[in-house]
Amino acid sequence: MAQPPPPRRGSAPPQNSQYFSEQGKKGEVNELRTLLRSPAVERDPKRKREVIKKVIAYMTLGIDVSPLFSQMVMSVETRDLVVKKMVYHYLCSYAHEQPEMGLMCVNTLQRDCSNDDPMVRGLALRNLCSLRLPILLEYIQPLLRGALKDRSAYVRRTAVMGVLKVYHMDQSTVRSSDLIDVLYDMLRDTDGMVVSNCVVVLDEIMLEEGGIAINKAIVHHLLSSLNDFNEWGLCATLKLAARYSPESDDERFQVMNVLDPVLRTSNAGVVLEAIGCFVQLTKDLPELHAQVYERLKAPLLTLMSKSNNEGLYCLLKHAELLVFRCREVFASEYRQFYIRYDEPACVKHQKVQLLAQLASESSAEDILSELREYASDCDPSLAKAAIRATGVVASRLRSKAEACCSLLVEFLDLEYSYVKAEALLVAKDVLRKYPERRGDVLPSLGRYLGELDAEEPQGRAAALFLVGQWGEEIPSAPYVLEPLIDAYATETSVDVKLALLTATCRLFFKRPPEVQNMLGRLLDHALEDQTSSDVRDKALLYFRLLRRDVNVAQRVISGRDPCSIQGAFAEDNCAVMDRLVDEAFNTLAVVYGETPDQFVDRAHRARDKPTDEDVTSETPLVSNDAPPPAAPVEDSFDLLGSEDVAPPAPPSRSLVESAGSVTGDLFQAKWAAISDQDERTLRVGPVTQGADLVDAMLASLHVHTMASGQVGEELKFFVYARDSLGALYLAQAVISTASMETQLTVKTEGAGDASFFAGVVEEGLRACS
Repeated sequence: MAQPPPPRRGSAPPQNSQYFSEQGKKGEVNELRTLLRSPAVERDPKRKREVIKKVIAYMTLGIDVSPLFSQMVMSVETRDLVVKKMVYHYLCSYAHEQPEMGLMCVNTLQRDCSNDDPMVRGLALRNLCSLRLPILLEYIQPLLRGALKDRSAYVRRTAVMGVLKVYHMDQSTVRSSDLIDVLYDMLRDTDGMVVSNCVVVLDEIMLEEGGIAINKAIVHHLLSSLNDFNEWGLCATLKLAARYSPESDDERFQVMNVLDPVLRTSNAGVVLEAIGCFVQLTKDLPELHAQVYERLKAPLLTLMSKSNNEGLYCLLKHAELLVFRCREVFASEYRQFYIRYDEPACVKHQKVQLLAQLASESSAEDILSELREYASDCDPSLAKAAIRATGVVASRLRSKAEACCSLLVEFLDLEYSYVKAEALLVAKDVLRKYPERRGDVLPSLGRYLGELDAEEPQGRAAALFLVGQWGEEIPSAPYVLEPLIDAYATETSVDVKLALLTATCRLFFKRPPEVQNMLGRLLDHALEDQTSSDVRDKALLYFRLLRRDVNVAQRVISGRDPCSIQGAFAEDNCAVMDRLVDEAFNTLAVVYGETPDQFVDRAHRARDKPTDEDVTSETPLVSNDAPPPAAPVEDSFDLLGSEDVAPPAPPSRSLVESAGSVTGDLFQAKWAAISDQDERTLRVGPVTQGADLVDAMLASLHVHTMASGQVGEELKFFVYARDSLGALYLAQAVISTASMETQLTVKTEGAGDASFFAGVVEEGLRACS
């Protein structure tokens, strides 16, 4: 008998085929649905548990098992606690997708919240709050209130966290009720985890107000209960204690005595929080830094010896802050920061940086010897870090500058191009600080420049800087530059081209007969360079200066001679380190090496403002000690050679972000000490925004608010700022919310310009009107 022909593509399936029917369809979800509906599975608890385990496993693998929602809801009626946990987990994962179906399990959850077993009560309440269904709030609130008074500590812990979940679903529900007051009362609970949960929940709910309100009674009660907390609770409590300002020195020492045993904890997070408390408590007592930091050293070094690589890196970043604040305490332990062969690159780099900071008169030779070994490492990044560390040692210790320069010359003789390039970069900075050491490097500079390849443009640019700066002391200086000028067309690095232009022009002023022809060829090449507008513009500027007046061109291009550095480099600004120690210890900001405002969006920052409206508020607003900027160049020239030379323009001013360390007491003292003041009336407004928005607008213009508040129809602000020339401004602004007038009183310390500052304030107020 002949076989029937196969069905044609696109034809309808046979009517009696079960392939497309629900009963005959194969698949994981349909198999599970069939099993959950099976009476045999329902009668066998072990088998039912295995089926539900498979549902959870599929959900974990990313398979959509939401079609089983109704069967899983019916499975919640069980006395098997394991099955109940798994079903609750499923419901919390899919209830927000099917809110109507989620209502089916409310009755069961309500009954479980009254179960005799505290594990069942806590489990039901936790999952009821985790369903993320606002329509269930009317069912959750009475259960939550009852659970907060439950006899079981586990249920109370769960209820406290449930308040936070409800807050994220509907903030008004929590704020309009007495739940916040209940949580404050529960800080006296006998269970440590309940108390720590209350601290965390209140701190998050009160985030917009600056966190949980603290006073002496709360802090001392929490500190007396430290032994009842686990590591997580200790971290939350210590973070709260770090924000507390003791009323007297006796209280300060009492708090430190209570915190001292916490330093012996094996948990790194707890120890760092405790160290942060000590740092905050002694922030205004520099005479105690050596003694306190000596006590902090041993726990920190012990943790570093036992931590894994990731934890070790975090500890090293925090150790860097402590070394910055009190270097002499850690100086004797420099051997603890020698690198090991099996450590990751991030740890090695951090240790090398710390070695450079810990170098002292007695340990510098050992540290330089160690850095010599690291410079020949097979990892180029570590070798470069070791060379940079050598420059840091030279910059910090003048007595070791000769040894560091000798070591840099050794690096220049190594066969690796990246080592030579980095050594030249460091040597450039070292010689700018110690120009008397240039005799060690300059004689062989031409050879070093010729040995660098095109992959190291920064090193070649550094060598060209040295040639232009001290070319009169290098006999072959013009002949070092000539090959580069002839090969200008093949040069691809903009940095090298710019450095070559400057070096050739500077050398021309020192050795004109030998360099004049080369400079003409170089300017001709650069003026026709279409690859970089920077190079072309710089060449055009030099050409016009030279054509107008050679003497003026020399003073503009050469600048100060010698080009030496007095004091620290601008890149060594320690303002960020100060803020990290005082404001962000044991946070992610320490690992990033940036202050929180640089990577946390403004909408997610906690407000931390003084509560008092007077300038005598005890809440310090700590910012950075901004170093005074370099003095402006006094001489100015008519570069275009016009006949009427205009007088020198006044130096430009702008407000800087870092206004210095200004507290309420310091503000009041300076305000009383400065007698001269500028009073004026600003016609802006009416200002319709509140004090918070005015604060934010002024802060965006780098005007910092010391205290603010509203009295009747007037907004009163005490503000301060610092400009780019180092002048400090203190001001009082009284803003009328009903009129268009603002009374502004400005006092300046230094060569400040009250009119300039008033213009900045006026700009901010106009934006708020």
